[in-house]
Amino acid sequence: MKPIIEEVAHVSSTTTAPPLPEAGQVVEVRGSTWAVSNVQAQGLPRSPADESVAQLSHVVDLQSLDEGSLGAQLSVVWELEVGHTVTPAQGLPDLIHADGFDEPEMLAGFIDAMRWGAVTSADPNRYQAPFWSGVNVEAYQLEPLRRALGAPRANLLLADDVGLGKTIEAGLVIQELFLRHRARTAVIVCPPSLSLKWQDEMREKFGLEFTIVNSELMAEVRRTHGLQANPFQIFPRVIVSMAWLPQVRAQRLLRDVYAQTSNPKTGSRYAFDVLVVDEAHHVAPSSPSAVAGSRGYAIDTQRTIAVRQLAEKCEHRLFLSATPHNGHPESFTALMEMIDPRRFARGAHLDSNALRDVTVRRLKTNLPGKSFQKRKVNTLPFDPADDEQQMFALLDEIVAKSAKLNGTKPTGDIVTMLLKKRFLSSPYAFGATLSNYLASKASRGLSDDEYDDIFGEGQSDEEEGLWEQDESEKLRESKGSDPLVGAEPGQLETLANWGLGYESRSDSRLNELITFLDAVCRPDRTHWSNERVVVFTEYADTVEWLTRVLRQKGYTDDRLAVIQGSTSPEDREYIRSQFTADPSKEPVRVLLATDAAGEGIDLQTYCHRLVNFDIPFNPSRLEQRIGRIDRYGQTEEPQVYHFVPERDSSTYGSDLRFMEIIARKIAQVEYDLGSANQVVGEEIQGHFGKQTATKSNSKGVDTNAVINQALAGGMELNARLTQLEQGYDASRTEMHLDPANLRRVVETALRINHQSPLVPNHDFAQDTDAEVFTVPALTSGWRDTLRGLDTRLNPGELRPVTFDPAAVEGRADLVYVHLGHPIVQKAQRLLRRSLWSVDSMLRRVTAVVVDDLEESFVAAVTRMVLVGRGGVRLHEEVFLAGVRLHGRRPMAEAKAEVALDKALDAENLVLADPRVRDQLCDLWNVPDAPLRVRLEDAMRTRANGKQADITDQLQRREAADVQRAQEIFAAFRTNLRDSLASLRAQETEAQGQLFTDPDQERQWRRDREAMQRRLDELDDEEAREIAAIKDRYADVKPHTTAAAVVFALTRSDADGWRD
Repeated sequence: MKPIIEEVAHVSSTTTAPPLPEAGQVVEVRGSTWAVSNVQAQGLPRSPADESVAQLSHVVDLQSLDEGSLGAQLSVVWELEVGHTVTPAQGLPDLIHADGFDEPEMLAGFIDAMRWGAVTSADPNRYQAPFWSGVNVEAYQLEPLRRALGAPRANLLLADDVGLGKTIEAGLVIQELFLRHRARTAVIVCPPSLSLKWQDEMREKFGLEFTIVNSELMAEVRRTHGLQANPFQIFPRVIVSMAWLPQVRAQRLLRDVYAQTSNPKTGSRYAFDVLVVDEAHHVAPSSPSAVAGSRGYAIDTQRTIAVRQLAEKCEHRLFLSATPHNGHPESFTALMEMIDPRRFARGAHLDSNALRDVTVRRLKTNLPGKSFQKRKVNTLPFDPADDEQQMFALLDEIVAKSAKLNGTKPTGDIVTMLLKKRFLSSPYAFGATLSNYLASKASRGLSDDEYDDIFGEGQSDEEEGLWEQDESEKLRESKGSDPLVGAEPGQLETLANWGLGYESRSDSRLNELITFLDAVCRPDRTHWSNERVVVFTEYADTVEWLTRVLRQKGYTDDRLAVIQGSTSPEDREYIRSQFTADPSKEPVRVLLATDAAGEGIDLQTYCHRLVNFDIPFNPSRLEQRIGRIDRYGQTEEPQVYHFVPERDSSTYGSDLRFMEIIARKIAQVEYDLGSANQVVGEEIQGHFGKQTATKSNSKGVDTNAVINQALAGGMELNARLTQLEQGYDASRTEMHLDPANLRRVVETALRINHQSPLVPNHDFAQDTDAEVFTVPALTSGWRDTLRGLDTRLNPGELRPVTFDPAAVEGRADLVYVHLGHPIVQKAQRLLRRSLWSVDSMLRRVTAVVVDDLEESFVAAVTRMVLVGRGGVRLHEEVFLAGVRLHGRRPMAEAKAEVALDKALDAENLVLADPRVRDQLCDLWNVPDAPLRVRLEDAMRTRANGKQADITDQLQRREAADVQRAQEIFAAFRTNLRDSLASLRAQETEAQGQLFTDPDQERQWRRDREAMQRRLDELDDEEAREIAAIKDRYADVKPHTTAAAVVFALTRSDADGWRD
C-alpha cells in the first residue's frame, strides 16, 4: 500500500531504534490494536549504559480499538516495549487483482460504517447523537444539545416541565460528547429509586452501558478484582444514588479518584468527564428555618457537600429538575454554583444573562404543536361519616386547648399539622402515628419553626411517614414540650384506638375510591376493562391500609400493584413494566404508590387517570405525582382526581376542602415556580397553625424575581425549533441513514465475522411494511449486543428487530435497532477495523455496473482526522475524490457523492464481470498508472483544501471560545464585587447580627469568605481557562487514509470491455 501522506519518525541514534509513532496512527502493542492519542518525550535521558548514545524515551498514550475494550487507555514507554509495530498509513493499493474485488454490498456496508464513524466535527451545529439513539427525538429536545456544543464546557440546568423528556435531553448531550471524543467517562447521581431506570434508559435508548455502584457491587468487585479495587476507576460510566454518595464508603473511594486529579504526573484536571444529577433540587441546601422573626439562611446538607465536591472534579455538568427553585435565593445560587462556578457563587447576586445561558426551561404550554394533552382536574365527592367528623373535632379541640395552655408555641403548630396531615391521609395512618407517639419517650422538644424542613421543600425525599423518618422524629422530639397537654385522660388513647380500628375496613373516602375504581376498571363488577388507574399517597401506612381493603374487595395480587419505599429497585421496575405493558396481556389495573417511591416513574403508556388519595403540603410532590401520567407520549387527556367533602360544615370537611383547593391550584399551575412552596406554606400554616409564616425581609436585588423570569421558559422558542428541525433533517440525509443501509451494515458485519444471517420475520406483515427480523443464535462475542432485546416480563425471550423507527411507534413487542444500538455499534467496529486489519475478508476494492450512470469513474473513499495537542480529536470526515475513467479528469466532490450513492445504494448490486475486472486491473497496475496518479492527486488536493477550511473554522472557534470566556469572567468579576459590597452593607445595617441561629450565621460567613477568595483568584482562573482553550486547538495535525476504491461503470463501458 502506498501512503498518501508520508509520516516518518526520525530518531537520532547510531543504532536502529524502533520507529516512533505519531498521534493518530494505529499500532499493535501487547497483542492488541491501539490508536495513538499522544507522544511525550521523557524529561530525563535514558541511561548511557543502555546504549552507546544517551537519548530521550517517549511515553505513548494509547486508546484501545479492540472489541470489548474500545476506548480503554494505556500509556507505555515506547522504547522499552517489546514486539510493538506501527501500522503504516493506508493509501491507494499499488496492485489490484481481478479475484480480489469485494462484493459491492459488502463494501457498501463498510463505507457506510466509515461514514457513520466519522462523527467528530468542527461544526458545533452538526448533531450526531439523535441518530445514535432509539427515540423519536423532538426538535425542542435538541436545544440542550445546541447549548452544550456551543460552549467549551457543557454546564446546563435542564429545568423543563415535568414530562418533557429531560432524561432524553441529557442522554443526547452525553452521547454527543462521547461521539466527539470530548468525554469518555460519566457519573450519574440520582434518587435511589431511579438508578435502574437510568441504567435501562441509557442502554435501550442510547446503547450506553452504565454500572450501578452500590454496596452490592463493591462486594462483587472485591471478589473479582481484589480488596483494593475501586469501581470508580474500573468502570468508565457509573450510576450512584444520592443516598449512597455521602456515605463514608463512597466518599473514601471517591477521595482516591480525586487524588489522581491533583497528581501532576497524571496530567488530568478532572476525575470524570460528565456529571449528571437527576432531580437536582434534592442536592440544593436545605430550606432555612426562620428564627424569632428574622430571615433564615439555607445550610449545606451532607448531600450538598458530597455533590459539590464531585461536581468540582467533573468537566461537563448537567443538572435536571423541573422544580429547581425552592424560593430561597442562597439555596438556588448554591445549586447554580455546582453547575457553573465560573458564573455563579453561593449567596451572590444572580446574573440574569448568565442564568438564561445556563438554563433550559420549556413548559408544555410553550409547545402547542407537540400534542401535549391539557390536564383536567376533577373531584370525587364523598360524605364524611359522623365518627370521622367527631374524632377530627376532638383532635382539633385538644390541639387548640393545648396551644392556649402552651402560649401558642411554634411546636404546637408543628404537632397540629403533623397529626392533622396524618388524619387527612387515613384513619389508620393517624392511629398508628398517635399510638407510636404515646409509646415514645419525651425528647428535647422543638424550639424552632421547622415547617419547611418537615413539610415543605426541605422535606426528605424518602419521607413516607415511617416511625424512623423525619416527620415522626420531629413528633417524638416535640413530646418534651408536651404539645398535647390539653388532652384529658384517655382522650388520646381513644383517638389512637379509633384510627387503628380501621386497620382492615374502609372509611367514607375509601368507599368512594372503591366505587370509582369499580366504575373504571370493572364496570359490570365481573369483567375487567383495559383501563388503568394510579393512586398516590404520602404515607406507607396508608398504602398498606388501602392494599388490605382493596384486596378484600376483589383487587387481587394480579390486579393490584404496590410501590413503596420498601420495594426493591428490581421489583419497582418489574411493576412499572407490568403497568406500562398492553392491558390485554398484563392483568394489573390499579397501582398504589407513595410519593417517595413514585418519583421519576413513567406511567403514561396505558394510564391517564391519577387519584390523589391525600394532598401533600409540598407542591413539588404533587406536581411530581401528576407528571407520572402528564408527560410526553400521553395520547389521552390526563385526568387528575381529588376528594372533596359534600359537606364542609365540620372542621374535618373544612380542612379537606381547603387542601383540595390548594391541590387544584397547584394542578392547574396557578403558582409561579419558586413561589409555590413559599405561598402554599404560608397558606397552610395560616390555616392549620393559625399564625402567619415569617417572610424574608432581604433588601436589594429581588433574586426570586430574577430566577422566575429566567425560568419562565419559551423565549424565541418557535424560530429556534424551526432551525433545529431543519438541521436535524439535513444531517439525516447527509449521513445516508435509512433502514436499508443500517441493515446492510449489520448483515455485512455478521458475514465477515462468520455469523448466521438475520432471519426475516413475517409475523408483523399485517401491521407494518417495514422489514422485521429475528436475531439468530450468535457466538459469545455478540452476547452483550443482545441486552435489551428481552424484557423484565419475559426474560430470555428475544423480541424481533427492525431498522425502521416508524415500525416501533406505539408498540413494545418490536425493537428498533438504531445507529447507537449495541448490534449496530459492534457491526461498525468490526467493519472499521478492516481499515487496518491485515487478515480482514475485505480488500476494500469493488467494481459495479450501474444503469443510467452518466459516465464511468473511479472514486477513492477517504478518511481524514485532525488531531490536536494531547491526541484530542478535533475533526473527522469521510470524503470522496473521483476521477473519470475517460479523460482522467477529476470530478467535483458533490457530483462524485451523488454518483457513488447511485452506484452503491441501488438494489441487487452485482460485482462486475471478471473480464471487466481484468481490464480495470490493467489500467491500474501499470507503473505510475495515470489513473492512479490522477486519483492520488485528486485526493491530496481535496484533503489539503478541506484541511485549510477546517483549520480556519477551528481557529474561528478558538477565538470565539476565548472571547466568550473573557466575557463570562468579566461579568462574574463584576457580580462578585457588587455582591460583596451588598453583603457588607447588610451586615453593617444589622450591626453584625443578621441571624440568631449560629449555624446559619456561620454558613453566611463561609459563603462571604468563599466569594472573596473566588474574586481574589479569578484572574489566575481566567488565565488557566484561556490557556486550556488554546491548548485544545494547538498543534493540529492531519491524518489521511484511503479507505476504499470503487469503480462505477456505465452499462455501455462494461459491455465494451466484456466483449
